Amino acid sequence: MTTQVVHRVFGPKQVRQFREVYERARVVEATYPDSHIASKAAKRLIEAFEAEIQTDGTVLDFQQLCEANPLGTA
Repeated sequence: MTTQVVHRVFGPKQVRQFREVYERARVVEATYPDSHIASKAAKRLIEAFEAEIQTDGTVLDFQQLCEANPLGTA
């Protein structure tokens, strides 16, 4: 995600949380072999964080993301 979009949509606390998730995903990817399920999940997370956001919002619709009401815990 580009830094400008992230800071515009999310507050500083959420940005710190995203950065922590990203850094931990990098550690998991480095720790486990590519065939491990945790490494595969970490790789997908990293790809999502590093994806370029198109002007038409094709990667992520940030308005939907902000209005999402997740159920349960992850």
